[in-house]
Amino acid sequence: MRAPAPRQDNVATWTPRPDPDGRYSSGIADFDRLLGGGFERGSVVLVTWDETVGTEDLDLLLFPTILNMLYHSRGMIAVLPSRDSPHRFRGRLTRFVTRRRFDSRVRVVDYAGEDEGHAYVVSIPHRAMNDDPRADTEKARKAAAAKMEGAEKAAAGNRRNSFLELYSLDVMETLMGPEQAARMFFHGAKRARHVGNLLIALMAPSLGSAVAARRLADEEFELHHDDVGLVIRGIRPAFPGHVVTRDGAEAAPRVAFVPRPR
Repeated sequence: MRAPAPRQDNVATWTPRPDPDGRYSSGIADFDRLLGGGFERGSVVLVTWDETVGTEDLDLLLFPTILNMLYHSRGMIAVLPSRDSPHRFRGRLTRFVTRRRFDSRVRVVDYAGEDEGHAYVVSIPHRAMNDDPRADTEKARKAAAAKMEGAEKAAAGNRRNSFLELYSLDVMETLMGPEQAARMFFHGAKRARHVGNLLIALMAPSLGSAVAARRLADEEFELHHDDVGLVIRGIRPAFPGHVVTRDGAEAAPRVAFVPRPR
């Protein structure tokens, strides 16, 4: 008889925001207001960020959206920025969601062989994604496709819900080059729109695939640090810079947007 899974009692409480009709809440009331209610279902969101933005900054902006999706019984597939790792990402997120929920509904695609052997890690050697004519490449691509199909089933769950896709384009471009990264993003965007997923892409502004990514994006935001803190500016839809800050002293990542002082 299998022993019951250990309880995880130290998870901070997260109360999800409701998803308006045809939209996904960002988990941030101020962000939803600027978006006209939230992200449209099936939309492609582009977040450009520079070297001033760290992992904690991305967590502050993205964790409310991720948690809101998970607490609404939606899963997630992620390709993390190169400075992050599946294990560290899981450790940070499971302060706010149980390990059981994370392990069952989140899949982190890894091309570098980090943290292999964990259920939440989808390990895909980057050679499997390259246009390499070697004889073993087709076999590797088929194996990679099968792993991704399994990841999508886990993210969708038994009810086949739509889910969140988070992709770091700098990783894709480093491993595959700008043209292949742009092609993969194109197909990912088309699929997300077709099935109603929310796709969020993180992009450094200097990438070769930037022009193609901007053409595909429905919403685009710029994230940077300056003397007042972490600032987000809306490009589509357009809105002036707002400081992204914690809202109160709660353990969970409650976030507010404060208009940047002029």
